[in-house]
Amino acid sequence: MAQKSDDIEPGSRTAGYRSRTAVLFAVAEIVGKLASFVMFAVASRVLGPDGFGEFSWAMGLGLMAASFGMFGFDMALIQLGGANPSKTANYLTSSVTLRLIIAAVAVGVLAAWPIQAQGSKTVLLLMALALSLENISLAVRSAAGVLDRQRGAAVNIIIQRVAIALIAVVVLLVGGGVVGMAAAYLAGTMIGTFAMLALAHRIGATPHLRNLTGADTKALTIKAILPGAANTMNMQSTRVDVIALARGGNYTQVGYFASAYKLMETSLFLSDSLIRAAMPAMLYAKSPADVGRILRAFFATAAVFYVPLAIALTLRGDELLALLFGSEYGPGGRTALIALSWALLALVGLSVMTTALLVTNHSPDVAAVAFVTMVLKLGIVWPLVDRWGALGAGIAVAIAFTAQASLLFWRLSTHGSRPHMGAALIPAVVGAAGMAPILMTGLPLIPALIGGGLVFLLLWAGMARWLDPASLQRLRALLRR
Repeated sequence: MAQKSDDIEPGSRTAGYRSRTAVLFAVAEIVGKLASFVMFAVASRVLGPDGFGEFSWAMGLGLMAASFGMFGFDMALIQLGGANPSKTANYLTSSVTLRLIIAAVAVGVLAAWPIQAQGSKTVLLLMALALSLENISLAVRSAAGVLDRQRGAAVNIIIQRVAIALIAVVVLLVGGGVVGMAAAYLAGTMIGTFAMLALAHRIGATPHLRNLTGADTKALTIKAILPGAANTMNMQSTRVDVIALARGGNYTQVGYFASAYKLMETSLFLSDSLIRAAMPAMLYAKSPADVGRILRAFFATAAVFYVPLAIALTLRGDELLALLFGSEYGPGGRTALIALSWALLALVGLSVMTTALLVTNHSPDVAAVAFVTMVLKLGIVWPLVDRWGALGAGIAVAIAFTAQASLLFWRLSTHGSRPHMGAALIPAVVGAAGMAPILMTGLPLIPALIGGGLVFLLLWAGMARWLDPASLQRLRALLRR
């Protein structure tokens, strides 16, 4: 008798199933990113740089608070649950319980934090609650991954992101302002959280107090300490920019920087999907050298998208900002975006290298590098922001990400997992060199991007066919999916 899909044992899925699931997650990421981007584009125009900056400040500080609840519980749940899937409900219960306790403390600290503007305090607390609540969804998503039931999680990602965007846009258009947008974000997050809890029930991993044990909670906490410390430090260092910019209640510079950062951040849907697809291969790699080859394939594939994107953001980024967020943001965010466009390349690299070190049980390296990066970022961001505002924040991000990526590359090399790039990146570099002159002409933005993109693809394909034929095969596979 054929086995029902819901009855399949964890870990027994076929490669085809996993491939289709990875594609579904990619679609979910794309839809989610687009929905969020539309929401922020509307918000930037309705609220203006000052109001948009206030919301971005609250979101940044809320993420810093919520990061303590994220800790390393997701990676710990995946590792412990993967070793013993029957205890997934126990680990999920422990994860949710710990996240709720930490969230209560973090929101309480923010509530007691003296902020003169009452509106800002309300916005901050609403966003901290929403982002802390989202941690529960992340916990369920990890449990679904352990049990090979991730398709429901992918659908729920779409539900949550679209719900947040729709509610927020409606509230903004009827004059809800910054406070209304924050309340809408919380409402949409609650919808997504309830959907994820329903999924947990369907897959037999309902978080319930009867599943809470001291031994499982202790095991989860111990496993989460090092990756959790790294995650928390990374979040603090990546969001401190908005805190530095917002000193004295000057949210306009935050708005300029946030528009540039959002444009950069939205593009990460592809790298996130590629990392998620590469993670199982790295987890089950037979040797460090195999991990290095997986990383090489990742970089060669990611370069096809991110190298030309960095060139486009550098040369025509001000026009993109004005087109997407409003005319005020082009001049204000242009210089910050130039710095962030190159920070993007470092961010893509450090994200996959962090994942590689974590799944190969090198969490101490990740934590140590995160600590060094945080200290570096805290040391440079304040003077740079004081001198150059949003541009200074962008420079601080670029320096910190580049340093972090370099250190992670060094640690991978010491473990025998260095990705020998060889000719893998040359096609993308040659394509970008041919693309740049097209963008520097007087052509309008859209024709210039289309023409430059076509030139890039032609040059890349020609060089790849000669130097790295495997990259062509990988790209064709992605396009077919």
